[in-house]
Amino acid sequence: MKINFFLGQISSLERLRTLTDGIYAIVATLLVLDLKAPEIPEATNATLIADLFKQIPNFIAYFLSFFVIASLWMRNHWVLNPINKCNETTFWLNLLHLLFLSLIPFTASLIGRYEQDPIAVILFSASLGLPGFALLLIHRYVIPRTDWYSETTSRTWTSPNWWGAYPGPIFALASMLLAFVSIPAALGIWFLIPVWTLAFLHPQSP
Repeated sequence: MKINFFLGQISSLERLRTLTDGIYAIVATLLVLDLKAPEIPEATNATLIADLFKQIPNFIAYFLSFFVIASLWMRNHWVLNPINKCNETTFWLNLLHLLFLSLIPFTASLIGRYEQDPIAVILFSASLGLPGFALLLIHRYVIPRTDWYSETTSRTWTSPNWWGAYPGPIFALASMLLAFVSIPAALGIWFLIPVWTLAFLHPQSP
């Protein structure tokens, strides 16, 4: 028997947005916990620099993860902002998005410890791409429900360029394939997302 958690009523969109923002804040905060201050008694400049140098993979994973998380948060806001109501399915799809998102700190820590292992890079890339895929599902779900948003909503939202709006899954697949060829290329490709977005997203008239 199906359990309807929202008793058949339109659920509170504010609760959905508040939960989402809270989890995004927690996930972004957890990233920095993998950056450890050197604990070297009577450390010299040389030993301090050497210890920080060893943590370069951790810093790369941190900056890359934070960049992707910030991009996902802005995209999540862009998807949910035009709608004025939602239902149980919207909640479950958004929870799926948050589930994938919450894995990023763990996979980022794998990069810090096993930066030369393709499997670590594959898991990391998958964790960056899956939240974007879930956002795509949310967007595709809400667009046909025209009573949830205004008729004046911009065409960039109602008829988006899907390739430009949701590059995460594409970049994840490319990164996972590159992981067996070049680890730096597999990680560095993620920083091309802004270029990709500018190339594929063209302003459309409302």
